[in-house]
Amino acid sequence: MATPPFLFSGVLREAGIPHAFTTRAAGTMGRGTDDPAVVGANRAAAVRALGCDPARAVEADQVHRSVVTVVGAADAGRSIPGADGLATQDAGTVLAVHAADCVPLLLADPRHGTVAAVHAGWRGVAAGIPAEAVRVVTGLGSAPGDLLAAIGPSIGPCHYEVDGPVIEAMRRWPWWREVARPNPRGRWQLDLRSSCVRQLLETGVAAGQIDVLGLCTYEHPELLFSYRRERVTGRIAGLIAVPYQGGGNG
Repeated sequence: MATPPFLFSGVLREAGIPHAFTTRAAGTMGRGTDDPAVVGANRAAAVRALGCDPARAVEADQVHRSVVTVVGAADAGRSIPGADGLATQDAGTVLAVHAADCVPLLLADPRHGTVAAVHAGWRGVAAGIPAEAVRVVTGLGSAPGDLLAAIGPSIGPCHYEVDGPVIEAMRRWPWWREVARPNPRGRWQLDLRSSCVRQLLETGVAAGQIDVLGLCTYEHPELLFSYRRERVTGRIAGLIAVPYQGGGNG
């Protein structure tokens, strides 16, 4: 069976939100050591597949913090400095985050025409970027109960071994023991996806409106890139846009 170039969230698709999580079949979406011309072509093709204009894409700079920036038409083609998350209500703007183990998190409020894309590594999760994204979106007029969330492919707790400093950072959350378990090597297995879900629930997002794709990047080399597995590797993209009036695709 051929590898699909895109993966989709059921809850976002049912709501008509243009979005996608790319796979290896769509090519690398990350810059790093990859040929910039190839990366640019792959990104443009992915955005076009959503029925959107690649020139209107905006990406987060991704510095592993908890900053979520509101963007619009004036930011087209930019990488937003200092941001690991983006939000918009502009129907022409496509939001993009890139990952190779970290969590790509997409949020949408179909009622108010608001979307967000978040890159959530352990530093961002520990600092509360999923909750911050909800705070920013609600500041644009959304209610947490109206939000739909999709957690894309990321490294699972099965393969995400972390050390003491990571766990110390996670201890700020009262539920940290429920997302981390000690292993025989004196380290910890951390569940980033469940950590994101916990924060979303705490902010008032309904459990039935959170879609976790559940694919571990480490376990699926045929489908996904993984920094932990390969070290030198590509990136997938999490893409989302506000649907034009009359609905969206993807």
